[in-house]
Amino acid sequence: MKRKIGLIGLGFIGSFYAQKLLEAGFPLSVFDIDREKVEKAIDAGAKAAAAYDELTKASDVIILSLPGSEIVEEVMSGPGGVLSVLQEGQLVIDTSTCRPATAVKCQKLCAEKKAGFVDSPLTRRKQGQILMAGGSEKDFAAAEEILACISYKYKHIGPAGHGQYLKMINQALMGNILAAGAEAVELSKKCGIDPLLIRDYLEFDIHNSFYSGDYAGGGNLAIHYKDLGYLNEIAHDVKANIPISALVHELFKATMPYGDPNWIQAGIQTYYKRLNDPGYKPGT
Repeated sequence: MKRKIGLIGLGFIGSFYAQKLLEAGFPLSVFDIDREKVEKAIDAGAKAAAAYDELTKASDVIILSLPGSEIVEEVMSGPGGVLSVLQEGQLVIDTSTCRPATAVKCQKLCAEKKAGFVDSPLTRRKQGQILMAGGSEKDFAAAEEILACISYKYKHIGPAGHGQYLKMINQALMGNILAAGAEAVELSKKCGIDPLLIRDYLEFDIHNSFYSGDYAGGGNLAIHYKDLGYLNEIAHDVKANIPISALVHELFKATMPYGDPNWIQAGIQTYYKRLNDPGYKPGT
């Protein structure tokens, strides 16, 4: 018999999880502050929970898909939170991108309840979602069936928090590559070179939005900026020098006041456009 799943957070990724879990036949309860998203999940076969504790009581496995550390800690430890009713044998899988310290804290609090905890943030590739799991071998084994359902590949990286460490390395590389691509496209324009040559002739994988100027969709610019902030905290804690990633974090920061909250990460191109064209305005 399939375990009962509770899913907190029905954003773009959470809604994808709901679809995959329902398709696989898992009984699913959901919670989100956006009633429209909840209604869509209900229409697909899920049940709605009125609160975090109600969802936890109805579930064997609780999945979190939330924006970051602050809301994860509130959902877990706040009034009426998951931990207020969590029981022995239950499992929490946090797929949010958080500080590693948040994962370590949540794992400890779940262990005190004799419940399991796995931090398993994700990244997307053309083939699908990749999950990076942190936690004990026992908790990872308990989570595998669920991780396999919602990803195209998953791996146990190490103890609690280590999934988050690898996610931050992923975010560093993605941000740095995007910044280099945006810089190259704008430099080619200043040199009178067709920027399409970078992609079509030199065969570099350049983001399509750098050519179209369309950055709409998803709000990932703000999310990635948040993640790069976590990255800098980690680098400070482990005494790692990351000058390129630190600079790219500042580039994201400089883009935020001029961008739309819904922009994807490629919106950082506008930073280079402002540097190279004092008269530039977004949308032109």
